[in-house]
Amino acid sequence: MESTYSDRYANLQADPAMEAYFSQLPGYIQAQIRARKQQPATLEDLQRMANEVKQLF
Repeated sequence: MESTYSDRYANLQADPAMEAYFSQLPGYIQAQIRARKQQPATLEDLQRMANEVKQLF
C-alpha cells in the first residue's frame, strides 16, 4: 500500500534524493512544480515534471 501524505510536499522532504534534486532546480521550475495539483510521488515523476517545465520555457 502506498503512503499517503497530508502535506502535499511531504514526499519531497521524506526522500533525500528527491529533496536534493528539487533544491538544485531553478526557482521558476520549483514554483511550477509546487503549483501543480498532483505532486510527484517518485524521483522519476519529479524529473519528468521538471523536464516538462523546461520545455515550456
